[in-house]
Amino acid sequence: MTRHGRVQVSWCVVSVLGVGLGACGTDEEDAAVAVADSGGWSVDATVKDASDVADAVKPVELDPVDVPTAPSDPGSLPDTPLAPDVAPVKDTMVAPDTSPDQGVVTDLGPDTSGLSAIQKCFKAVTVGGGTAGPDYDKFTPKVGTHCQGTNHQDIAGVEQVVFFGDSVTVGTPNLAHPLSTDNSHFFRNLVAEWLASKFKLDKGSLLDWGFWKSYDYVKGQGGKLESGAFKNCSKWGARTDDFLSGGGQMNQCFPTGGSDKKTLFVFTMGGNDIKSITEDGGKATDAEAEAGYPSVWAEAKEMITYLDETIAYIKDPKNFPKGAYVVYGNPFEYTDATGKVDSCLASGFVGLKAWKYQAQLEAIVLYILESYLEIAVKYQVDQIFMLEGFCGHGYVSANKTEPPPGACWIGPNQPLWFDETCIHPSVAGHAAIADMFQKVINE
Repeated sequence: MTRHGRVQVSWCVVSVLGVGLGACGTDEEDAAVAVADSGGWSVDATVKDASDVADAVKPVELDPVDVPTAPSDPGSLPDTPLAPDVAPVKDTMVAPDTSPDQGVVTDLGPDTSGLSAIQKCFKAVTVGGGTAGPDYDKFTPKVGTHCQGTNHQDIAGVEQVVFFGDSVTVGTPNLAHPLSTDNSHFFRNLVAEWLASKFKLDKGSLLDWGFWKSYDYVKGQGGKLESGAFKNCSKWGARTDDFLSGGGQMNQCFPTGGSDKKTLFVFTMGGNDIKSITEDGGKATDAEAEAGYPSVWAEAKEMITYLDETIAYIKDPKNFPKGAYVVYGNPFEYTDATGKVDSCLASGFVGLKAWKYQAQLEAIVLYILESYLEIAVKYQVDQIFMLEGFCGHGYVSANKTEPPPGACWIGPNQPLWFDETCIHPSVAGHAAIADMFQKVINE
């Protein structure tokens, strides 16, 4: 259920992260943090506890990409997005969708309801006591009829495929699949096999293809960079600065700069950035917190700038003269929007410090989520709704017969889409991500 274009879930999404937002694999990443269930509101710097939140809510609109989120005046709080134009919904539930893809509408059909595509797509994703989530409608995205993502590109004539990203893209071991050769369930391998068939692409020799689909435990990368028409430069622990600088995924895949082949880029990225942001906010001094976390907001803006610069590079005809397509996922999390990090056992091994003003963490993550979608619209590339798709399949709601309080809910007995690491997809989760990418690419 949505109201005024905002997905109606309690985006304490940020419960997490670095983790929940899905992209770890190193000791530095394996952490999570609970975020107070304060909703996505702009909070005045004078807020000291929950009793002050209601008086501090400010109805402010923000342009996530063009307007800096870090305050120009260190003594003031940044104007955050997520201005409430509606009151929080209390204990709202709708009957679960009975279609094969529960939680979303699979056929938008003619518009007779007056609702936007975003509102119709996520009408079955509800949460008791939730607050307004990301405002996607203000960017007027073109949403696919499948509701799994946007539909800005007509992807055709692909000559090569490149996977960028973090550990969700690389693939990771777990108890059920501990070997690097036990990898047929990874979403990148499922998507790669499908793309090879769809566009009649060369996969390389049987040996090379096998190594390409595997991964290196030590390096945290794929077992082979290239096989046939496929490249994989993703890496465990990667952040958005690793696209063009940092880890240099672009340079690794294209050392001479760009390519004369029509290229499709596929990636998941962002969880590790958010984990770093969460860490830094938890370590902030009182002065930094009172000022509205300006350096942390600057870090979030920088994260988005790196993503923006990467898409701009890819879409520049000087680099890819025959054209390039991009499809990426927004970060997901495992607590079904509740912030209950301890819902997954492994989350207890490493902890992060709570923020003095937790609502600001949520505001930052909501800014990031909106910016991901805004960039997709800006460059007319596509984003899959990975966060929204996984909501209801996390540790709080999965396999439950009744909706847990405050949790994302799409119906009873939903399968769990995360493995025991809390932050990485299970076999079912990888299959779900692959399905999202396939539907967006196919339409």
